[in-house]
Amino acid sequence: MREKITEQTKKLQQSNGGHIFYEYQSEESYIQNTVSYIIAGIEQGDHVIVIENDRVYPKIERQLRNELKKEDLEKVHRVNNFDFYCFKGDFNSATIISYFKKFVEPFINKKVSIRTWAHVEWADQEQITYYVGEYEKEVDKTVIEFGTTTVCAYDERRVPPHLKQALLSCHRYYMTDEDVLCISEDFRTVECV
Repeated sequence: MREKITEQTKKLQQSNGGHIFYEYQSEESYIQNTVSYIIAGIEQGDHVIVIENDRVYPKIERQLRNELKKEDLEKVHRVNNFDFYCFKGDFNSATIISYFKKFVEPFINKKVSIRTWAHVEWADQEQITYYVGEYEKEVDKTVIEFGTTTVCAYDERRVPPHLKQALLSCHRYYMTDEDVLCISEDFRTVECV
């Protein structure tokens, strides 16, 4: 999978970036894919912003310490995903996007190439499809505006079919534990060319 992630993100880096919906099943694969994405980014000259929870990030960090030099580790910037998504107490897309822009603007202003990996989690299921859908539409605009590559990762067990459809409509790429696919205009997944 590491080769697929490296190949696809290299293509995205040469374009205006990309917005990837990652629906994972296995935490072990999730961690491996996160590490692969971070390493691919550093190898391609990017800084990587990782929006992750306190339980999973130490596992990612442990693997990164085994594979990266100290100066490369300094290009990895972690944000707690609970703080990020619930900054004002709830999942509010305008607040999240504003927080995101404030966080990435110093990199953009210094012309430092970045990519992001965000583990999207929420506490309450009620009305989440609407809020996540609105948030992801804004993220898509922001990704294009900044020309970054962004992965939005979701635990498959927490993604009901109606939310999956909303997510497919807001992303250009769909990733699983084993593959990276393009999303067609009718929101089906197809092989990327």
